[in-house]
Amino acid sequence: MEEISSEPILTTLLLVGGIFLVAGYFCASPIRRYLYNRKISSVVEAELTANWKYYDDLLCSYNNYYKRLDAENRTKFITRLLHFQHSKEFEFVQLDAQPEMPVLVSAAAIQLTFGLDHYLLDFFKKIYITECDYYYGLNQTPFQGHVSSQGIYLSWNNFVKGYKFDDDAQNVGLHEMAHALAYTNFVAHEDMDYDFIARFYRFSKTARPIFNHMQMYSDAQMPNDTILDNYAATNYNEFWAVCVETFFEKPGELCEQMPDLYAALSDLLNQNLLESIKN
Repeated sequence: MEEISSEPILTTLLLVGGIFLVAGYFCASPIRRYLYNRKISSVVEAELTANWKYYDDLLCSYNNYYKRLDAENRTKFITRLLHFQHSKEFEFVQLDAQPEMPVLVSAAAIQLTFGLDHYLLDFFKKIYITECDYYYGLNQTPFQGHVSSQGIYLSWNNFVKGYKFDDDAQNVGLHEMAHALAYTNFVAHEDMDYDFIARFYRFSKTARPIFNHMQMYSDAQMPNDTILDNYAATNYNEFWAVCVETFFEKPGELCEQMPDLYAALSDLLNQNLLESIKN
């Protein structure tokens, strides 16, 4: 009798088993996320009901953007804030943690993304908060904040200053959250917002020529003739972050001096600060 080899059967079983494992992983992952989101949503709803006044008073004290929202949008803002805060681990570096710190840092992210559908910046699991300027890597210049694959980094003294003086287009919270938003969509490719990405390319049709103009002036050591801070000429990533700071802190001046750039940012972020927030 001819002997039947068990090798093809074993190979087939392994292949089928592998298919089921892969299918199980991709099916289970959305289920796990759904169950996790349901759990967090119930926690957020309870926290919102119990502590709405605390969050409302705190944000009104620190964040003029929030203070200008109507009651419905305030509730939407705090709800998003709590979802964002629960999705992150906050680590305090040589700094005593205070309960308002994660709230206010989360508020900066929600302010930036308030007109977007994707606002959790899911790639980033950790946010590091230092007391003041810090050194990073081999750089000899101190940092106020930065974004890397390890997380979002912010210096608390500069963060507070950014919201205390909210009309000078210097806001490290908004600046670093702008970097985090770009990193999520164009580097990490996690929780990508395809509408935002499409609008970003549309934004760049207006923004790139302005950036090139600023770089030309910077290379020639000529005075900057735009409302944007000189730091915007460093590279296009910094240009984007500086645009965000200027959009939120000097919207009227930006619209008057650079109406096309203001319109492009308004379209990109789905917010018009000189009228009402869209949607």
